[in-house]
Amino acid sequence: MKQSGATITFTVLPVGWVGNWHENPKPQWVIPLSGRWFVETMDGQRVEMGPGEISFGEDQGTKADAQGHKGHLSGTVGDAPAVLIMVQLEETPTIDQSCRFR
Repeated sequence: MKQSGATITFTVLPVGWVGNWHENPKPQWVIPLSGRWFVETMDGQRVEMGPGEISFGEDQGTKADAQGHKGHLSGTVGDAPAVLIMVQLEETPTIDQSCRFR
């Protein structure tokens, strides 16, 4: 669904799915509806989330680390698929600054 200023998508990540290192395509909110998923940042921090928790991703323009990783790694946790709503904003990323949302 595309709205003025944002695109809303629903995605289902299968059990055991782990993506490749990547940057968010646009600044985006990720809202889990069911299941659990994780995000691991380039500095090694890993956060697991499920229903009732939200994440804001704005890692565009990252510089590759020594292993060639850029952005973040994400995947599912547990024995159920992760169903997510993704709200991608038509905003210019805040690069080399703290996140605009606190």
